[in-house]
Amino acid sequence: MGRARPDLIRVLYENPPGPQAGIVLVRRVRGREYETRIGPRGYLSQIEAAAFLKKSLMTVNRYVRLGLLRDVTRHGISMIQLAELRRFKREQLDEGKGGRLRRWFGTKRRGTERR
Repeated sequence: MGRARPDLIRVLYENPPGPQAGIVLVRRVRGREYETRIGPRGYLSQIEAAAFLKKSLMTVNRYVRLGLLRDVTRHGISMIQLAELRRFKREQLDEGKGGRLRRWFGTKRRGTERR
């Protein structure tokens, strides 16, 4: 079995963009391209979600395990809804800082101040 490569998947957005617009995934396999249309309520596998978020597969897997992304298991495959990916991208990823996850540490813990 080959290695997962989200860099071989291109995401094309439908025009006009919006919450009710779907996407088109273009996957390269052995030099040929295959298109898959995903509706606004459609599901993507974790590798397709990694291509959508422009992250690695392990990063998306980590988001699912931490509970930041909700997934559904269908036929043994973890699937994430496109609407959930859009919500996550809008709320959690900070575009101004290179797409890094925002972290909230709250107030300082007692006993951690330097003396």
